[in-house]
Amino acid sequence: MKPLLPASLGVALLLTGCKVQTTYQKPKLEIPAKFSQGSTTEAKGLESNAWWKAFGDPTLDTLLSRAIQGSLSIQQAQARVLQARATLGSAKADQWPAVNATASGTRSNTSDNAYGYATPTTSLYQAGFDATWELDLFGGKRKAREAAQARLEASVEDLGDVILTLQGDVATNYIALRSNQALLEITRQNAESQRQTAEVTEERYRLGLTSYLDVAQAKAQLSTTSSEIPSLEASVKQSIHRLGILLGQEPTALAGELSQSSALPSAQGLIATGLPSELLSRRPDLRKAERNLAAAMADVGVAKADLYPKFDLTLGLGLQSLQASSFTKAASRYWSIVPGISLPIFNRGQVKAEVAQKQAVYEEKLAAFQASYHTALEDVENALTSYYAEKGRHQSLEDSLRHNQEALSLAQERYRRGLTSFLDVLTAQTSLHTAQSSLSQSKARLLTDMVALYKALGGGWKAV
Repeated sequence: MKPLLPASLGVALLLTGCKVQTTYQKPKLEIPAKFSQGSTTEAKGLESNAWWKAFGDPTLDTLLSRAIQGSLSIQQAQARVLQARATLGSAKADQWPAVNATASGTRSNTSDNAYGYATPTTSLYQAGFDATWELDLFGGKRKAREAAQARLEASVEDLGDVILTLQGDVATNYIALRSNQALLEITRQNAESQRQTAEVTEERYRLGLTSYLDVAQAKAQLSTTSSEIPSLEASVKQSIHRLGILLGQEPTALAGELSQSSALPSAQGLIATGLPSELLSRRPDLRKAERNLAAAMADVGVAKADLYPKFDLTLGLGLQSLQASSFTKAASRYWSIVPGISLPIFNRGQVKAEVAQKQAVYEEKLAAFQASYHTALEDVENALTSYYAEKGRHQSLEDSLRHNQEALSLAQERYRRGLTSFLDVLTAQTSLHTAQSSLSQSKARLLTDMVALYKALGGGWKAV
């Protein structure tokens, strides 16, 4: 009988012209020349790892550092990287022969009635190696390795996205904490000022200089302002609780170090955003989507390879003997070569359906990647719009605060002279409180918009 191996290889060589063609190319996107606002002149100097340094807040610096070390979300993402790395190792190992070592000793006696005559008791001793290797003539295993490599890279980008999100969340909640503390301090100061006004009004009432209506109005305003304090205190605690969780600790773990009020961070200068085309290399979620797209294309190649024959080769080498005494002699050696070939025939329709399914998955991933890029552009544009709009509002609120301070001072002076009613004082106090709160909230919103811009740009901006 002629060896099967040359014939099998001959068939394989005839079919190599049908080798799977699924070469991946990064998709082309329609990219605008620049963003609608912001500077592009300093794009090469954009901060990528320490954007928060522009805020000049040592406490925020410390919290962000501790968050990276303690976050349970990061630990989960790191575990996913390890899983993907192990999958890649398995895909690489699958391209090499599988070698097994075996050893056995058998002693047997066949029934005398099986063959009509007595059979002797026999022994068989055997040890050797078996190696099986599937020849990757049509690239199926290579494509599986490419898919595993792309998914490993996607998991690394996922880790970067988790870190990016975590840093943004820590900064946002820290700003919310300091904002609520500032509002709480403003409210308490206004409540104290209104309490003193109420005392003065009561004294004037006892002297017969005013009616009790003024006293009632003063106390009513004091009660209204005081009612805001409990909800602001609750907001402060909730921000501290959230920061504790983000750092991988229990909710009240940071209460001791963050309960003391501190000023809001500050950042000055224009915003350098870079170019829209740079988002593809800067945003980890876009890099992750692109790597998943590459993996999907490789999966198409794996499925297509199943349409073609599979060739495998099994080699055996070892020792075999009926006697233990002759087991190690040269005459006990044996070897075998078993080539094999399999070709889908009756399940070819199923394999084609699998190829179509993988191709559809690729098309889905392609549309998702394009949609992710459009969303990224929208994120940047929205953050820029919010930032510059709030910046103009902030300037107006500064003017409003100054004018309301002057108005209250004049109203109090005129009331003491009996030139105006107490209602003017109450109105001026309310307006001042509103202006102070709005200005503080505006500053916090500016900082939050800057954090949102950092996340949208994929890792920073530069104050120039």
